Amino acid sequence: MKVLFKPDKNSIKPVYQQLKDVILEAVKARKLVVGESVPSINQLCYDYKLAPGTVIRAYDELKQLGIISSRQGKGYFIAGNEVEEKTKVFLLFDRMNSYKEILYDAFLSELGGEAEVNVFFHHYEVARFAQLIKDNLGKYSHYVIMPHFNTDVSKTFTKIPPKKLVLIDNLPRLPWKAQNAVFQDFENDIVNGLSQGIDKIRKYKKVWLSLSKSRFQFVPDSCIQGFRQFCQSNQLVFEVVENLQFSSLGKNELYIVFSDSELIQFLKTTRVNGWKPGSDIGLISYDNTPVKEILAGGISVLSTDFIQMGKTAASMVKGVISGLVPNPFSLTDRGSF
Repeated sequence: MKVLFKPDKNSIKPVYQQLKDVILEAVKARKLVVGESVPSINQLCYDYKLAPGTVIRAYDELKQLGIISSRQGKGYFIAGNEVEEKTKVFLLFDRMNSYKEILYDAFLSELGGEAEVNVFFHHYEVARFAQLIKDNLGKYSHYVIMPHFNTDVSKTFTKIPPKKLVLIDNLPRLPWKAQNAVFQDFENDIVNGLSQGIDKIRKYKKVWLSLSKSRFQFVPDSCIQGFRQFCQSNQLVFEVVENLQFSSLGKNELYIVFSDSELIQFLKTTRVNGWKPGSDIGLISYDNTPVKEILAGGISVLSTDFIQMGKTAASMVKGVISGLVPNPFSLTDRGSF
């Protein structure tokens, strides 16, 4: 049988993958049946002006799946029609840290042991983010991506079939629309979270938000906007800084920090000064992790529920739920403010 194939050499999906997918789809649709011959490598190269290596790679992968086989002197034929729809997930994080481990473990647990999950990291580099997606198009059944950027990276998603894509944690507010995402509504989340502790927050002379600026820390612009909105609507004195100056920490002031490194330095400084968080100075950390439950007697946190985020993302991959789902967010008061 002649394989009807129109290679798109402008597609990000490699041509060998395109050829492989055409044959798989024909087998699933019973347009190619067991025992039926398929074109030789030379014939496909001649018909579609393909490099031999392109066809060989496609055929080798089809052999590994048990879809085609070959006989000496008789060419290639369809050997099986059971196309295994194995769940294979491309998971793209910004970087690994404590809360990503929590999210990742919950994702794997909910997904189950049959799925294959490969993890990649973009380290907040837009070019690396785009290249990782480009290099892995067509290789996975699902793509779970954390777009931790304040710039428009939506063009990197357009080659991924919408039903195969799940965005997690950050949902860019852009013209491009995702079909499936579990996300933090950063602006409203921080407003609602801080509102839960407004009675205690009012006792402080000033509220600081430190962005912990570094190439290893993502702070959404919408989170800053939400903080400003909260402070202004409650007539609080506040300031947003890129990084804390620990020599200038003030008593009776409240500090909200994003990075764990600033959290540790904050606690060192207050210990040297003889100040107790929650009494002499206020401290709220962003993103909950188990160590913050016991560190310095307990650190208050503003945080989304990363276990639930992992479970929801896995349920989207399994097709159990769909849509744009805001993740639960709350303030946990452990007495440090």
